[in-house]
Amino acid sequence: MSRGPGRDDGTLVPIVLAIAAIIVLTVMDAIIKGVSAGRSTIDIVALRYACGFVWALPILAVVRPPRPSADMLKANAMRSIVVLATALFFFYALARLPLVEATTLGYLAPVFMAVLARVILGEPVARATGLAIVLGFAGVVVIAGGRGLGSGGFGGDGLGVAAALAAALAYALSMVLLRARTASDPTVTIVVTQNLFAAAMAVPAAFLLGDPLALLRDETLGVLAIGALGTAGHLLFAEAYKGAPAAKIGAMEYTGFIWAAGIGILAFGEWPTLPMLAGAALIVSGSLMLLRKPSTKAPVTAPADA
Repeated sequence: MSRGPGRDDGTLVPIVLAIAAIIVLTVMDAIIKGVSAGRSTIDIVALRYACGFVWALPILAVVRPPRPSADMLKANAMRSIVVLATALFFFYALARLPLVEATTLGYLAPVFMAVLARVILGEPVARATGLAIVLGFAGVVVIAGGRGLGSGGFGGDGLGVAAALAAALAYALSMVLLRARTASDPTVTIVVTQNLFAAAMAVPAAFLLGDPLALLRDETLGVLAIGALGTAGHLLFAEAYKGAPAAKIGAMEYTGFIWAAGIGILAFGEWPTLPMLAGAALIVSGSLMLLRKPSTKAPVTAPADA
């Protein structure tokens, strides 16, 4: 029996899947950062979804989900527009803003996600989830402040800030729409159609405005890895959203700072600062709140007769 979009299965499995998805997608972002120097944004976006579709095909052949209905195709095509907009806005923001600033603004997405899930899906926002979001966002602010992003530096590029906020909002909307479809659509179908429709829109634009073949030729392994990691990450996310409300899964997004810091140490020798560690502590505290199961009181029974 499929679960409705507001149900919580009460286990830690959705949380674990969400964290795994974030780790995988953080690695993907690191690779994108490595191959994007001097490249057109539309080339990277187009190849990310085109390669993602190629990687998803073997999974589709093995799982063999039911043939998608017209309603399913329409819904996932509409969501793919939002997914594509998210990628374009975020990469544009990265081109205009420092990485930490664009990332910090992007982590407003869980806040948007909780609000949109309430409006679109009618999901209640539990007190623990709301507090987890507040703690996570506080951690983001501490990290941003520790990097010297005060009033003189933070938000200095209006177009870049607008793009980063638009990316956060579009990402939140795409995740809420994903949550709405996981109750009825097979996970593999969701991921395959997302990559297919996004690639169908981005690839023609890339040939018109960029040179995707040159990027594919020069960075073959990197591009293939980006597609594989993107597909794996979204498969994990789709499974996570089947078992928990969007606001609860969205709060896990804040852990991305922790994985990014770890990758920075291992790949670039960038050790976190004290504000980074303090912010990470707030983020972890908020996320751990969501791992606690609500306490249940034992039923009151009448005393046995003596």
